[in-house]
Amino acid sequence: MKILLLFLLTFSLSSSLYGKSREAARIKASLHPYTVKNITYYPHKVAIGESKDIMASWYGEYFHGRQTALGNIYDMNGYSAAHKTYPLGTVIRVTNPANGKSLEVRIDDRGPFWNNRELDLSKGAATYLGTKEQGVAPVHIEVVSVPKVGLSAEPVEHKAPKVRELSALSLDRIVINNYAYISPDETNVPVEFGRFSKLSNAKKYEKKLKKHLAFSYILKYDKFYKIKSYLPANKEKAIKKLKKLKKLGLIHGYGLFWSYK
Repeated sequence: MKILLLFLLTFSLSSSLYGKSREAARIKASLHPYTVKNITYYPHKVAIGESKDIMASWYGEYFHGRQTALGNIYDMNGYSAAHKTYPLGTVIRVTNPANGKSLEVRIDDRGPFWNNRELDLSKGAATYLGTKEQGVAPVHIEVVSVPKVGLSAEPVEHKAPKVRELSALSLDRIVINNYAYISPDETNVPVEFGRFSKLSNAKKYEKKLKKHLAFSYILKYDKFYKIKSYLPANKEKAIKKLKKLKKLGLIHGYGLFWSYK
């Protein structure tokens, strides 16, 4: 019996240490540059106590049960968050200035990768803080703790983000992700997607897309072009259209994070 207990204790400790070392390796790797939707992001160190005001969104059903960048399984009802450049494992205190509610969440994933949002809260965290119904809301964040490996490892030297040309022929990983808070009288929801460095490629893609989403057009930004279109406000109808676009190879994937008033 003593031998069995010793074996079980040894196995438990080794499993725990293995899990911690694997997590530490993921945290260290999270300081390396990575590319999503044709933009390269450069993670950086953060100091305990560092704080700022940002815009935060939330993510839920589409990612529920999937593996996060840190390696755990995402629970949309739990308290966690995603950030583009903070070391994974960093704990931040998020405060909703509208109601004074605060919550500590751990950064265990990457994102959000659209618009001006810097933080993606889990559905549970957004619900607790009272920002879920808004979809996107201003919050105040403060760094509470950073994993030791995140403090000691040196991030790769920062360079300006690179925008890789997106060919309209290869349709390389064009994804439609959209957060929306929809009123009862709304019939359509605007969406923006794609990223093209050349107008000619954007036009080729727009021409193909218009056969399926008639009200589509090109938006010009400083150094690139995007597509703007509209989906039905009825989520079932919108997903049906998106599934068709994916089947045709016009998009690589989609995620609708919609709530209704």
